[in-house]
Amino acid sequence: MESSSTEVFWQIVWTVFAFVFFIAVVFWAWSGKRKESFDKAARMALDDDADLTDEQRRDP
Repeated sequence: MESSSTEVFWQIVWTVFAFVFFIAVVFWAWSGKRKESFDKAARMALDDDADLTDEQRRDP
């Protein structure tokens, strides 16, 4: 079954849109403005342990 030229056009448009969106997300994630919030999120699990007592840390 052959695709019509309209279907091919919309497939190309969708592919280009998805690629541009992907590149935008990559730039957003790697931008310097996001570094502080990403570093904070990365430390969240470790920071939670600082509030525990020694006995709470030993309990499985």
